[in-house]
Parts: sequence; structure tokens; C-alpha cells
Amino acid sequence: MTTRAQKILRRTLVGGALAGGLTLLLTFSVDAEGEPRVALVGAIIALLAVAGSWEAVRMGPTPPVAPLPLMGAALLGCLAAQDWSGLVEPLGGLGPALRSLVLVAPLAIVLSARAGAAGIRANLVRAVWITPPLMAVLEVFATGGREALIVLILLSKIGDIAGYYVGSAIGKRHPFPRLSPGKTVAGCVGSLVAGVLAGLACAGGGLLEGLLPAAVLGGVLNVAAQAGDLLESWFKRTGGVKDSGVVFGPSGGVLDVVDSLLLTGPAYLAVEPLLFS
Repeated sequence: MTTRAQKILRRTLVGGALAGGLTLLLTFSVDAEGEPRVALVGAIIALLAVAGSWEAVRMGPTPPVAPLPLMGAALLGCLAAQDWSGLVEPLGGLGPALRSLVLVAPLAIVLSARAGAAGIRANLVRAVWITPPLMAVLEVFATGGREALIVLILLSKIGDIAGYYVGSAIGKRHPFPRLSPGKTVAGCVGSLVAGVLAGLACAGGGLLEGLLPAAVLGGVLNVAAQAGDLLESWFKRTGGVKDSGVVFGPSGGVLDVVDSLLLTGPAYLAVEPLLFS
């Protein structure tokens, strides 16, 4: 029987390994002149989309649609290869995400035709839940560079880490017993506080300008991250699974790791220009 301390230790070790891999990726995400390597990061995001789509389809109550992840990867590759400077201006930073939504939705409907109406609805929701938000993350990097991507990932994940440890240490009340039994009020509050403090730290480190806007961005992205985690929990509960996968051991699957980014990416593109114009 694994104790709570052992679970925390195992998850900490996996988290440390993931952080090391992410640091390596960020190190090589720009070239010698400091220009973003969009193709490299786009390829990695495409792989995440493949794995995430596959996990989402498998954990649903409807029959799996195997081609969906492969088609989603091809779509992401085509979009990532486009000229990012030619985006439609009125759409702003959300352009790639909205454009991928228009392309992915019909694709999911066609590939789900044999699964009936329920299958079409389920796979449509899964498709638009994963691909467009990941395109938003890629757009943050393509337009803001490595610093913007660091800010997005830090503000998206720091609250998740703080919430886990605070909730494990002092959490008692569970605000979402059916949806996410492990979440506690203390963990949610600790997560929000960590998000705001991380925003202030980004301002202090020169990644963001202005303490107040940075704190607001940290709070907004933290709320979006927690909502993203709850949304994934809802998908898992409807599918009757505890984790989306097992690729990251005690940390679960790909969706368990990137779930917060599925809402914080679009939130960043929508809020950041308003706060730092």
C-alpha cells in the first residue's frame, strides 16, 4: 500500500524530470540570434495534440476514432508552417486558434459519422477542446518569443504545483467532491495566491512590466488553469477513468499535464494585450 508521503515523493520526482525537460526545450527554442524556432516548438505541440487527442478519444463512452489524432497532427503541422505575420488583423492573437477551430470541427464530424449522433457530439467536443487551445499556446510563442512562453507556462503550472502541496498538507474541505475529489478549498486558495505571486515575480524578473498588471495576469491565468483542470476532470469522470493516461506515471497522461494550458493559452492572448498595451 502506497502511503501519501510516497505518492507525493513520486509525483515530485516526475515533476522534476518534466521541469528539466521543459527547461531543455526552452533553451533550444530560440536560435543564435534569439529568434523563435516556431517549427521546433510547433512539432512538439503537434505531438502533444496527437497524444492528447488519442487519450481524450479513448476515455470517452463512444467508440474510438483512430484517425482523429493523426489528422489533428497533420493539421497542426500545416498551420505551424504558415507565415505567422500574415494573420488576419481583426482576429489578433486568437487567429490561429479560431482558424484551427473552423478546420477541426468538420474533421471531427466526418471522422465520427459511424459513431452516431452521440459519438459526433463527444468527439467534436474533444477535438475543439484540445487542438485550438494548443494553437493558442504556439501563437504566444510565435509572437512573444521565449519570454512569453515562459510566462505562460509558469503562471499556468505554478498554481497547480502549489495547490497540490497546500491541499495535501492542510486541505480538508472538498468543494468538488464528485468532479474532482482530490481538490480542496485550501489547495484552490493556495493555487491562486501562488499564481498572483508568480506574476509579481515575473515583473520583478523583467519578464513582465508593471506589478499590478503582472499580478492581475497571474490571477486570471490561475483561475483559467484551475478551470482547465476541472474541465479535464469532468471529461475523465464521464469516461470513468482516474487519469487520462499512464505515460507520466503518478502524474497521469499527457492531458493531465497540459490540461491547464488548454484554457490559459487563449486567456493569455485575450488578456495580455489589454494589461500591457
